[in-house]
Amino acid sequence: MKSKYPYIDMHCDTLLRCLVRGDGDLYDTPETMVDLSRMAQAGQMAQFFAVFFPPQTPEHPFDEWEFFEKLSGYLAAAMKEHGDVAGPAYSAGDIRNNHRAGKVSAVLTVEDGRAVNGDADKVRYFYDCGVRVMGYTWNFANCLGYPNARDPADMALGLTAFGKQTVEQLNELGVVIDVSHLSDGGFYDVAALTRKPFLATHSNCRALRDHPRNLTDEMLRLLADKGGAAGLNFCPEFISDDPKHTTLAGLTAHVMHMLKVGGEDLPALGTDFDGIGGDLAVGQPTEMVRLFEALEQAGMTQRQLEKFARDNVLRVLEENGL
Repeated sequence: MKSKYPYIDMHCDTLLRCLVRGDGDLYDTPETMVDLSRMAQAGQMAQFFAVFFPPQTPEHPFDEWEFFEKLSGYLAAAMKEHGDVAGPAYSAGDIRNNHRAGKVSAVLTVEDGRAVNGDADKVRYFYDCGVRVMGYTWNFANCLGYPNARDPADMALGLTAFGKQTVEQLNELGVVIDVSHLSDGGFYDVAALTRKPFLATHSNCRALRDHPRNLTDEMLRLLADKGGAAGLNFCPEFISDDPKHTTLAGLTAHVMHMLKVGGEDLPALGTDFDGIGGDLAVGQPTEMVRLFEALEQAGMTQRQLEKFARDNVLRVLEENGL
């Protein structure tokens, strides 16, 4: 079904699914949670497609830059092949222009910036390749900083010296910093150092679900004060204590809590489609209308819903010079 709120989803792992599947088709792929066809059917405005770098193992080593070129190449090829339906976007203006032309937008992002390996020139290379959002870490420490953790001492670790330098570089380039997966210490380092709004592209509320990938109320307020946005993650583990199922009530509760704690400029969408599993209340773009209907019933105004759907993300992009 088509939502009456054209929306932006700030995170999916569909490019990795393409690699696992063995082909780069992004148009009509029922075995993935996201494809261009369903995005168009749902009235989606834009999808952020992440290049996620899996852990290196002795059994399966790989060249990280070849891996990046392969996955980003899938997206570039899809944009050329299906240019009547979708277009690449490098700015808020591109997203709006594609939408006016009846196209969905694809934004390239990086989850886990470890491939830069302490080299500022490689950070610039990401930007030159079209990356407009960069997540510092996944679940392991790297040259930029430390990840979320259960242990309080590990959770307090922040950015490395290079990671701190990179904050300024990303601000200058116009790459939005993504703190999802960072430690709490890393979050606070970014908040202290950045001159521009940042994102938690796919993180929920720790007050409702005590998971280290979620944000505390203090973090939500600080993110809002810095002009940033937090993307509602549909992963069951981040919603409630049920690791296999989500409900509309659970999803709605996290959005309403973001709204209460951080105000209407904070909540956004970051589904984590194709990076999650389980019995999901919303499991693909054509089902997104269910969430918007539930949020309407919960009392969100049209203005609040439009901000949640897209305007908060577009504003963050624009305030980063994009």
